[in-house]
Amino acid sequence: MIDATEPGSPGWWLARLADDLAEQQTRVRALRQYIDGDAPLPEGADGCREGYRKFQKLSRTNFAELVVEAVAERMIPSGFRTGAEGDELGDAEARKLWNANNLDIFAHDVHADMIGVGSGYVIVGPPEDGIPVITREDPESIVTAHDPKRPQKIIAALKVFRDDVSGRDLAYLYLPGEVWVAAGDVPDAAVGPSVDVSEWSWDTELSRPLGEGFEDVMPVVEFRNRRGRGEFETHTDILDRINYVLLQLLVITAMQAYRQRATKGDLPETDEDGNPIDYAAIFRPGPGALWQLPEGVDLWESAPTDLSPLLNAAKDDIRDLGAVTRTPMSMLLPDGQNQTAEGANFAREGLIFKVGDRIKRASFGWNSVMSLAFRFAGDKERAQILDLETLWQPPERLTLSERADAASKAREDYPWRSRMAEIWGESPESISRMEAERVNDAMLAASLAPQVNDGSAT
Repeated sequence: MIDATEPGSPGWWLARLADDLAEQQTRVRALRQYIDGDAPLPEGADGCREGYRKFQKLSRTNFAELVVEAVAERMIPSGFRTGAEGDELGDAEARKLWNANNLDIFAHDVHADMIGVGSGYVIVGPPEDGIPVITREDPESIVTAHDPKRPQKIIAALKVFRDDVSGRDLAYLYLPGEVWVAAGDVPDAAVGPSVDVSEWSWDTELSRPLGEGFEDVMPVVEFRNRRGRGEFETHTDILDRINYVLLQLLVITAMQAYRQRATKGDLPETDEDGNPIDYAAIFRPGPGALWQLPEGVDLWESAPTDLSPLLNAAKDDIRDLGAVTRTPMSMLLPDGQNQTAEGANFAREGLIFKVGDRIKRASFGWNSVMSLAFRFAGDKERAQILDLETLWQPPERLTLSERADAASKAREDYPWRSRMAEIWGESPESISRMEAERVNDAMLAASLAPQVNDGSAT
């Protein structure tokens, strides 16, 4: 049993953060449904729920993922600048740590979590094989507590996950300078990580301090989005409305695939022998069918419903979604209908401004991550967080001709390396390689140049 009565004790933090995690899981999983294309089904007819469910599923379009990816795909770190000597354009040691932890892949997942559900998480651990371990964590399984005076400072964190090998739930409680691990037996029928830790116990073998010199270290870093919310979190009503209109469109289309017909006039109900007449069989439609109607009997056929109002309503809702999330219409509606060039440029500017703000917020997270990694690696010079700077590729996606034009115009004012980084968007490694190639090209050109005889030799 874990004692959770003493305020500030590990048991107290474990119980408190477990409750916070249960609440966070409910919110994050609801948003994750939209991102994964499994948004709540639009309401339908209760009397024929099973037959209606297929239409409900077909009516959902995953616009939430587009809203998230429109931002996340433009957030690409290109390197880091530290306080180390000779590191004006990017640090090679930081790139080694980045590559060793495959962060070119997992950084996008962190950004997508931050943009999609409001927070992304990274944990930095002690070196394995000489390299500090940096891992991306699921927002569904981790929660943090913050200093009320400095909200950006994490004072406690909890990660709960299931160890499928041992069949136990494990809870890692991170406090400054130490890690406490609690374990609980998991019933075979249990689904998902449990956060009820009342019957858990501390695992003394896994619990440990971080070591001498790390008494103040909190190895968990949160990448917090604006207001701690996902980009579409306050606009789920629009997403639900789009799906509802599309549901009505599908139902009407299916219902009028076979147009209703009726006869006007008197038709006998029985034949000469008194048997009921099956008019559905007599008037069965077909390319070779020929119907003969008695005199005075007319045939009525329903007219098709005009679907244009529903289509326009869906497009209007999609346009509203693009406006409130600052997502270009070219991504939501690729045909670009009714989108002027000026409007398209304005929408792209709004997206670029938003991406710029999210990059600043993510920079705080990556600066903290690399500072912790260098600290675990024993590199105190590079671990100074005030000297760390995350370098990013430009969020604007310019054409080669636009970049070439800008580079040509900036030739007199921008040094060559700055033009490569700021205009061409090259990484520090690429710039260093290109600079070496320029030197080789210059030496080759000099060696191939014709020798000029000044007349001094005889």
